[in-house]
Amino acid sequence: MARNIVDVEIPEILIPYLYTMKDGKTMDDKVTISIVVGLFVSGLVTLEKAAELAKESIWDFIDFLKAHDIPWGSYTNEELKMDEYAIDSLLGESNE
Repeated sequence: MARNIVDVEIPEILIPYLYTMKDGKTMDDKVTISIVVGLFVSGLVTLEKAAELAKESIWDFIDFLKAHDIPWGSYTNEELKMDEYAIDSLLGESNE
């Protein structure tokens, strides 16, 4: 697979923050993980795609997100209601 390299200038004010990041061995790794997390949090890529871009398994990427207090899944009120109904049905209870 061909790899395109893009030169990017990083503002000098950001460099100290990148050096203090524990994640990533090289500056390229640090910038890549920062970009991938930004893409994921912004909703531009799925969890699966973000893990792939970060070159991590999905489970390792989830662990990374958890370690940084970054929400990795959404759970709507509608999904909660559906789950409560399913649990009640499995337990033989009725919410009627």
